[in-house]
Amino acid sequence: MSKLNESDQLLKNFLNEFFDFYTLRKVGFFPKGMKKSDIHGQAERICHCFGYKTVFEYGAKRIRCHISYADGHRPQHVDENGELQQEPFITEIGGIYE
Repeated sequence: MSKLNESDQLLKNFLNEFFDFYTLRKVGFFPKGMKKSDIHGQAERICHCFGYKTVFEYGAKRIRCHISYADGHRPQHVDENGELQQEPFITEIGGIYE
């Protein structure tokens, strides 16, 4: 087994941290024949699907998304003032580089 160069090790670590290979392969995002060790194939697939030039663009920007709840009920939480609030339908998720 050959040792990865520095840039390949960085790519491997990034993929391991932010992309669950086995779950993504199970749901069909990665093809069945793809191996976890195919880090360049994984990065290429991610870039193709999300329109990135490099996989490291993943998580760089804040995103806003609509959250749907399977049971039809929004969860509740207590805010900083101690008041009970329902989770919003639109959620903002911060970038990983912030």
